[in-house]
Amino acid sequence: MERRSNRTRRQWLVACGGATAGLTALAGCTDSDDEDDSGNGDDEDGDGEQTVDGDSDEAASGTWPMSRFTADNRMVAEDRSGPDGPLEERWTIEMDEVNFSGPVVGNGLVYVADDRSTLHAIELASSETEWEFDDAEASPTTPAVTNDAIYFLTDTLYAIDPEKGDELWSIELGSSGSGDIRVFEDIVYVHNDGELYAIDVSNEAIIWEGEAGETQDIAVGDDGTFYVIRRTKNGHDYETIAFNIGEDDNQWTYSPSGNVSSGFGLLIRDGTIYINEMDTVIAIDGKTGEAKDIIEYEQTSETVPTTGSAPTIVNGTLYSAAPTGYSAVHAAELENGEEPTAWHSDALESGPTGHQPFVTDDTLYIWRDFGYVHLDALNPETGEQQWTTHTTDHLNLIGGTIKGYAILEESVLFTYSAGSGSAIGALEAE
Repeated sequence: MERRSNRTRRQWLVACGGATAGLTALAGCTDSDDEDDSGNGDDEDGDGEQTVDGDSDEAASGTWPMSRFTADNRMVAEDRSGPDGPLEERWTIEMDEVNFSGPVVGNGLVYVADDRSTLHAIELASSETEWEFDDAEASPTTPAVTNDAIYFLTDTLYAIDPEKGDELWSIELGSSGSGDIRVFEDIVYVHNDGELYAIDVSNEAIIWEGEAGETQDIAVGDDGTFYVIRRTKNGHDYETIAFNIGEDDNQWTYSPSGNVSSGFGLLIRDGTIYINEMDTVIAIDGKTGEAKDIIEYEQTSETVPTTGSAPTIVNGTLYSAAPTGYSAVHAAELENGEEPTAWHSDALESGPTGHQPFVTDDTLYIWRDFGYVHLDALNPETGEQQWTTHTTDHLNLIGGTIKGYAILEESVLFTYSAGSGSAIGALEAE
């Protein structure tokens, strides 16, 4: 295999206000000497059930290991608090004619892939580029990071030393396109352009392969079951599929009756899959594939009440992102399907709301407005706004969309893509 370019900080140094052939740091950079809060432990969702590699029961407050925080897409960190807002710019990096993936964070570094198939490792504290790793051209897939490796996906899955940028090992997959990565108990689960893989980290080998064209989301259950949701009927319907990676055939396939052109995000909790399906939240038994309606939101306009994002569940309450014409997020109690008594939907701004909500010990975070450029911090019990930040106040680009984000205890990382380029931003409490 041809050796890819690995450029360390000694070749690429991106300082605040300076420019190199790599990333360019723009206005808002600081000379901060803040202590690195990234931590090196394995992350979990705050409920003590699923960690990044299954070896630790404590989450590191400064890490965001994969695109949806944990392999089951839980998006809950009850053992950490988020930053107090409103936020101010710590640093911003912009790059012309390129698209970025979402960010992940570990080892004091922010890792972002781009569609030129470069993986960037950027110091969280300073915005300096620590190293870059190149491959052939491919769509940007959000990487995943553990203590031992960062996993970078093109037509090849790379395991890279997260601190030095050296290639540890790689496996050619033969497929290349937009994808997803989840890591659980030393297995890397990959979706790449409709092809599915499970790669054993210890043996550096593919142990299972599958296929699900038009895959939209993946998640991994506590027992290692590989769940996939995909579009069918030219996008007018969907299927949810459960794969046992120890067997050739899938365990079960669920498809709703009729045509349902939503339901494209998965959440796994206690062996159950939760999906926002039009105006209804459905729960699918992870063992049998049997589904039931558990919550129905009132339809108050021509638009259905939910988006395709997966819901988030914490403390017995389920939160769903809402489109234009509705309050930005719906809340319902799992026990009875009703809105919590203390919840004040009239206190919320209107949607559209994008991305799955994220909840810390005291805050519900949502991305709202067209392009999802407003970050709102809400009281998870009442829905009342604690603060809001408009991310485009810190960018020279306009007309774009937030592609991904990471919320740490003291800062928020986000990537933003517009027609003319993309940006990586770091915001912190004032």
